[in-house]
Amino acid sequence: MRIAIMGSGGVGGYVGAWLQNSGQNVTFIARGAHLAALQRDGLRIEHPQLPLHLPKVTATDDPASVGPVDLVIFAVKLFDTESALDMMAPLVGPATRVLTLQNGIDSVGIIRSRLPPAAVVLGGVIYVSAVIDRPGVIRSPGGLHAIVADRASGDAVMAELEQAAAKLEALSVKLSDEATQVIWEKFVALASLSGATSLLRARMGAILGNSETHAFQRQLVDEVIAVGIAHGVALRSGLADEIMGKLAAMPPSFRSSMAEDLERGNRLELRWLSGRVHGLGLEHGVPTPAHTTVYRGLLLHEGGSDRSVRL
Repeated sequence: MRIAIMGSGGVGGYVGAWLQNSGQNVTFIARGAHLAALQRDGLRIEHPQLPLHLPKVTATDDPASVGPVDLVIFAVKLFDTESALDMMAPLVGPATRVLTLQNGIDSVGIIRSRLPPAAVVLGGVIYVSAVIDRPGVIRSPGGLHAIVADRASGDAVMAELEQAAAKLEALSVKLSDEATQVIWEKFVALASLSGATSLLRARMGAILGNSETHAFQRQLVDEVIAVGIAHGVALRSGLADEIMGKLAAMPPSFRSSMAEDLERGNRLELRWLSGRVHGLGLEHGVPTPAHTTVYRGLLLHEGGSDRSVRL
């Protein structure tokens, strides 16, 4: 397959590197110092068990030079969605599939609204911790490394993606007929752990090791489930206990990418995570005091330390 990674940061870089390693034809859409490093030195994944170095990768900041591909993996930060969609148009032809791995619950709708009606946009989630450590280098502490994506009624491109990942130890792809449910379940977990690790400036081991912050983490999970049910999503019984168990099984050093961005003074996906829970709570009359605290407590930082706050 010809695959374009739209957004070659932590998630996109990790996925694209391993897909290229499986034999796929991958082009990384990147910019700035990261792009320059990819073109000069290739792409390196720093991983405690499964390190990878691709000395040569195809990387560009000009999608028009690539043309239509079989699959676009859309992995830009949510605040870059609009500008990325403007750039992405040359990558999308009549047979292209766009798989979004963005956080939150709104990505598929936003992308579909900006592409031609015939474009096929599929929802998915990725469970991985990966960030740009320095230009050309993606750092992952290990742990989960799985994609769950819309099966799309037996779509051949998605089936080939699943088969390509089957060759890999560091990336798995599972196709699902319940993509909306899967996206919401990840939203419950991600909004909650992002909120806790960012607001508390702490890692998962410390948060769950203290009775008060453990209770705060559980409250964040319960609130997202409550607004999801009020929003009409059939979330599973026992989901909160399951998510808390998964958080407890993470490396004690784990923290969210939003917490990483906060420390580095980067922009935050706050309004699409705890901010979205806060908004849904107001919409449906469901109290969300924990997520509202996260949202209001981090709002002045969402634009990053080197940018004006976007309100």
